[in-house]
Amino acid sequence: MSTPVCLVVGLLAGFASGGAPDNMNGEYILSKTPGSSGTDEKFPKRFRDYPGGAEAFDVYSPPITTLYSQVFWTALDPVVLPDDVIKRYANQTIAVIGFEMDQVRKTDAGDVSVPISVAYNHHFESQMVGEGYHFEKIYFDGEDDPRLRELESSMGHHLPSHEWHWAVKPDDESVASSSAPGAQAFGGANGGEYRKSYHGYAPGYVQLIRSPREMQITPMQIDTWHRDKMNISYPTSFVAGPLPRNSLAPEGADYSGLLECPVTTRLRKEIEGGYSVLMRGTCQNLIHTAQECFAAGPQQIDLSSEGANHTFKTQQIDSPSLPQGCLASTDPHNSSNILLTFNRHSSSDAGSQCGSKSANFRGVSSDLVSMSVGVDAKNGVDITITGPADVWFGVGFNATMMKDLPWTIIVDGYGNVTERHLADHHPGTLLKPSFHTKSVSVQGGLRTVVLSRPNASDPSQPGYALFQQGGLIPYINAIGGSKVFAYHTAHGSNMLPLFPTDDGSEACICAEKPAPFGSAKGQLVYQNTKRPQDKGQGSVGFPNKCQPKPRSDLLSMRNPTCDIRYYQGGQTSCHHMWSLLDADQEIPWADQPITYHIKFRFWVQPYKENYHTNVLRTTWGIASPVEYDVPKCSESVDGCAQAKDGTWVHTITGTFAGQGSLTAAHFHCHAPTCLSMALYLCPEGTKEGDDSCNQTNAQLLCDERPVYGGTGQIDLPKMDEPGFILQPPCLWGDEEFGLTAPPNTTNRILHAVKTANATIGHHGEMAWMQMYYHV
Repeated sequence: MSTPVCLVVGLLAGFASGGAPDNMNGEYILSKTPGSSGTDEKFPKRFRDYPGGAEAFDVYSPPITTLYSQVFWTALDPVVLPDDVIKRYANQTIAVIGFEMDQVRKTDAGDVSVPISVAYNHHFESQMVGEGYHFEKIYFDGEDDPRLRELESSMGHHLPSHEWHWAVKPDDESVASSSAPGAQAFGGANGGEYRKSYHGYAPGYVQLIRSPREMQITPMQIDTWHRDKMNISYPTSFVAGPLPRNSLAPEGADYSGLLECPVTTRLRKEIEGGYSVLMRGTCQNLIHTAQECFAAGPQQIDLSSEGANHTFKTQQIDSPSLPQGCLASTDPHNSSNILLTFNRHSSSDAGSQCGSKSANFRGVSSDLVSMSVGVDAKNGVDITITGPADVWFGVGFNATMMKDLPWTIIVDGYGNVTERHLADHHPGTLLKPSFHTKSVSVQGGLRTVVLSRPNASDPSQPGYALFQQGGLIPYINAIGGSKVFAYHTAHGSNMLPLFPTDDGSEACICAEKPAPFGSAKGQLVYQNTKRPQDKGQGSVGFPNKCQPKPRSDLLSMRNPTCDIRYYQGGQTSCHHMWSLLDADQEIPWADQPITYHIKFRFWVQPYKENYHTNVLRTTWGIASPVEYDVPKCSESVDGCAQAKDGTWVHTITGTFAGQGSLTAAHFHCHAPTCLSMALYLCPEGTKEGDDSCNQTNAQLLCDERPVYGGTGQIDLPKMDEPGFILQPPCLWGDEEFGLTAPPNTTNRILHAVKTANATIGHHGEMAWMQMYYHV
């Protein structure tokens, strides 16, 4: 069961006052569906004007605190709803007719809105539980945990963490048969458009929840506030702060290039396959050019950003006594220096094999802890490990996760050294020491231990094989939260290049058969700069998967978002506390954090069985599945066309199976590129995989065009920010409110068309349809 500890909730409005207040965010704009008439005049866009009246209550998230360039994306602890609401709807059902949102600082003068140009909402997810359900913090057992896979597949924006999540759990199996839901997810228009986009339904359509009790919010925010040149609240004008080199935002843009979540030099790509390091034998697939060798070497050997662990020196030779192709060795006097050699000789001696004469190896690597290893055939093995002085830390060799059961060295917070064989998510078995502790020292908050083993060739000792052969050694490392070895607070994985130091005994870097475009696997790893203000850590697997046409155009377009090898930016580059600056850029204004809250205002009615219909939520994406790169267009770029005013427009399409009778459509896309998104109902008889459906032979259901701030169309000045958007949803319902009836999409194929301004390029655009329907 969850135990909410941060009860940051608003006062009940409407219940307590006897009359509902006005909209929190002013007037809303709707898209007109084909065949509708008088929507603007007939639809009650002020919630208090809904038939039967409405009541409201506010809920605040726990605090969000960031520095410039930092991403805040984590599942916040649940909060308890206002006591009035809990008491009023105990053993009853509440009908949510809609909700409003803002991001606010809580001050003595009341709530003060935080501009989107100060703190950008990339997206949010939220869920509420009531009778028969509770929140439970679950921990995943690695990337293949079926619970993780199920949750990831149900969320277009994926999960912020692959280690844990706040999940909705039934109290027992019997609740599933309840007539009114005991849990609901609230979303739609859930990005930078979220404050001024309408989050409601046609009268009569609602989200039901019985005996509501708690709410949990998962926001993804990006700090873009230039502390010296922008106000923290309205009025302010956007001024860009420092940006990474990979940002595509032009100078003078009215938005921050951080919104793109560009891949920066703080990230490294770990790609499965591609290249391999060979210590014995010969390469089956050679690297054939020096250029590829000198690029592949750092990519494969040094997984840190911009060579933070190593300096690479290069040379080209023509020698029959060494293996042909790409070779690597370590400087015997400085393990941080690695020599890459390209041997272009095409008929090397038959006896020239990779690492064939090697007996001495050296290597260094740095991740959560720093480590150096030296192997000398005469003098044995030396290992030096450095980590935080006040807690335990450890390194497990020849492993990428605990279930590999690695031999591990643990240094506790007192400087004691032990060796273990770890088990899968278990401390495993304590081993007899195989290393002697030569020294333990503490300096600058870091503890360094120097270990030695006199004999490198004893097969009975742990690590024997890796010390005999060397190579690119995978390892895991972790830092604890206490002095005594226990559950870690941070963990990661990396590679130790333990390469020969003897001339003529170089390791080989071999080419592997490359995966087809869109099929490469790997992960992005955050490289902490070790500066105090840099709180980022961890890694994330690459989740994007582009489907072939007609499901999506992106694979045939070879859009970079489809393949980690070409990925340049987007949501996968943005994770909790990761800075979006390059590694050589310090996070500025380190003494000026901003703290604020996400604020919800829920509009509700008592449930009437003969009037209210519960709606369900589903999402459809036509990208990877939801994000993609908008290319800088030209005549030769697929999907591009130039408008009469000179603007380049990039178009993508996709088809998919429908579900239920639609009641609301929120088409989620990003400023500054989003131009339009339209949904069509394909002719009856169209099958999945049929590429004949398009906008010329299908029925238009909804066409949404974002409204940009600064264009005179947004009524609330504090939310009328140039460069940012609201997204007017399509609603279906009764003709009395100027709407058309909900279209039934069950067993029908739908077609979507998305356009974007591509005069300049943009990473991480979205093409995601967030739909509500009834059955």
